[in-house]
This record gives sequence, structure tokens and C-alpha cells, in this order.
Amino acid sequence: ATPLMSENPPAATPVLMEDPVNILLVDDQPGKLLGYQAILAELGETLLVARSAREALETLLKQEVALILIDVIMPELDGFELAEMIRSHPRFEKVAMMFVSGVQHSDLDRVRGYSAGAVDFVAVPVVPEILRAKVRVFADLYRKTRQLETLNRELEHRIALRTADLEAEARRKDEFLATLAHELRNPLAPITACLQMMRRQEVPATADPR
Repeated sequence: ATPLMSENPPAATPVLMEDPVNILLVDDQPGKLLGYQAILAELGETLLVARSAREALETLLKQEVALILIDVIMPELDGFELAEMIRSHPRFEKVAMMFVSGVQHSDLDRVRGYSAGAVDFVAVPVVPEILRAKVRVFADLYRKTRQLETLNRELEHRIALRTADLEAEARRKDEFLATLAHELRNPLAPITACLQMMRRQEVPATADPR
């Protein structure tokens, strides 16, 4: 049975434009995997390989990837089925997937592929320059997206800190005004009590005896 996806994603780390990203190559033929590795090596990205749908899923449990290159024709699960399984998990809703196929597909096949989450199709025999160009675009897009996500998190953190400071300042102001009002009211209480006592103790004036 194909293993289920873990609910705990690998910890995300900030990505710089010069940092290599993970590209997952999925094909049941070792020779084709070696060919893809040779074509893509000059991009300087980290190339991960999986020889089956199971290995691909196991790799995704441990690694965060920018792009998955999937062979359409594979045993166990074909490329379409694997893509549908990957895309169905919330962690991989936005991961880019590219299908590689030596079979001429109909428009319906392509629609199925795009519905399964494919962003592109690559025909076999693969033209190295075209494959490198496509992979480079998605790798750079992934880096830029991750950078924006990091900047957004930093901005949200700064806004949260500033909001907390403003709320604390407002509380201090309210406490100061409450204390001030209390201090202003209290000094009048003894004076009022003294006046009332003096009124009660007043003795009516008596006539001057003559």
C-alpha cells in the first residue's frame, strides 16, 4: 500500500536567491533519471531521485521540493495518479509538477494532467536546453515566492509587536488617568467631612447680657 502523507511538514527555512532548491525526479527507469540529472546538473540545484511513486511520497515526507518532474508511464501508480495523490494533500497544493512522457497524449490526457496539478508537459526525447530553461523558471519562482512569504511573516511579526506596544501604552494611559482622577477626588473628602462637622457643632449666638 502507498504510504499516507505526514501531517507534520519539514520546518521551513528562509530561502535566498542564490540558495539551491530541491528538484524531485520521479521515473522507474534509472537510465532516464541519470539523463535528467546530467541535463539539470549545471543549474546547481539539489536533485532528488525516486524510482517509484512510493519513493516519491517517502521523499516528500522528509524534503520540501520546488518542482517535481514525473514520468507519466510508471508501474504501481502512473504519473497522473501520483500527481492527484500529491495535490490532494494540503501541504502540496501549490507545488509545481511537470510531466515527462514519450507517448503522444490526446487533449483529454493533457486536461487530466493539468487537472491533476501539472504546470507543464515535456516530450521525450527531451531537448536539454528546453528542460533546463523550464526547470530554471520554476526554481526561481519558488525562491521568489519563499522570499515573499518570509517578508510577509516578518512584517506580520513587526505589526503584532507594534500593536502590542500600542495596547500596552493605552492601558498605561488608562491606569494613569484612573489614578489621577482618584487622587483628585480624595483630597476633597476630608475637607467636606470637616465642614459638615463644623456645621453640626455650631452653637447659636446668645444675647450680650447688660
